[in-house]
Amino acid sequence: MNLTASIDEDISTSKPDTGSYEWWYFDARDHNGEYQIVVIFYEGCPFSSRYISQQDFNPGHVKSKASQYPAVSISLYKNGKTIYYSMSEYAPSDATFSRNGISLRIAEHTLEGFIDENDRLVYALRLNEELPGGDRISGMLRFSSPKPNKNLWKNLDRSQAGDAAHQWNLVQPLAQVKGVLSVSKKDSFEKPVIFEGTGYHDHNIGREPMRKSFVDWYWGRIHFNEFTMVYYVMNQHKGKDYGAWLISVDNQQILDVSTSVRIDGMNVNGFGLSSARRLEFAFKEREITVLCNQILDNGPFYMRFRSEARMQGGDHLEEKSFGISEYIHPDRIHWRIFWPMVHMRYRFAYDKPHWVQRSPMMYRWTW
Repeated sequence: MNLTASIDEDISTSKPDTGSYEWWYFDARDHNGEYQIVVIFYEGCPFSSRYISQQDFNPGHVKSKASQYPAVSISLYKNGKTIYYSMSEYAPSDATFSRNGISLRIAEHTLEGFIDENDRLVYALRLNEELPGGDRISGMLRFSSPKPNKNLWKNLDRSQAGDAAHQWNLVQPLAQVKGVLSVSKKDSFEKPVIFEGTGYHDHNIGREPMRKSFVDWYWGRIHFNEFTMVYYVMNQHKGKDYGAWLISVDNQQILDVSTSVRIDGMNVNGFGLSSARRLEFAFKEREITVLCNQILDNGPFYMRFRSEARMQGGDHLEEKSFGISEYIHPDRIHWRIFWPMVHMRYRFAYDKPHWVQRSPMMYRWTW
């Protein structure tokens, strides 16, 4: 894993190799803990069955390139329940990715990154989408933070650690988030959400299909009062690559580094996907236990959790917080036995929608 913290590297990159992928990830939670949102912009969506088919059977064709598979994923949760979900792939002609600055457009969704008049890094997300079943989301979110420290990883010898086929750019470990979101269904309207809370943004680039880089991967982020904890546990084909870091609230320094990690509480979901529900990280002066006890997204190769984190120093509980944790087993993305189920919720916006997606009741069942 190649770790960076750079605005300059948050732009779209060249991905000539088949199976390459790139995504810009954002999540946020309002101050009341009522709403959570996750938005991901993809260039070369690794979950696209059409992209995978081209990788497997026609790797030299232009259709096997990442630029042919732009996509956007939006998940909005209220009190831990999904109230809007979409995973939409668009035609290449509907997407623009700039290599001269932080700017991209996929259909009617846009992302712009800039430095404001207060010398803060700001990302402006505009969302606008209507699904075949009548569900709709629109609105804008602004993620604001100090500019990242380019030397964040310099003294930890992590900038070139692990498998360089995957790059993780930690741009905004902690951001202040403000915005307005409007959600409606075919037969009802949700009161507009005036969003104000804390958020997170990172940028991932893969130079090869994920299943070639690792067997499975746990990762997540938790905001505590005095720092943000970010972690990953990546089981690679040649060993384990893991780490957890406590990053200051101004995003400028790493306050502590994990010395060990333990995963436990293995559980199997209805699709046969086995993952740990308890991750324990030991630091110099404290221990943090992450409990993946509330499932937000449940699938055959990927799971997302609203996780509870408990921090202990000595024998007493210092602080408890909540965040987003994720798990993926990428080889299972290629298992065609799951594709009929995947196609119920994965939308090819340039093609005729799946019959499940045209039914509000049936589509929400896939959430």
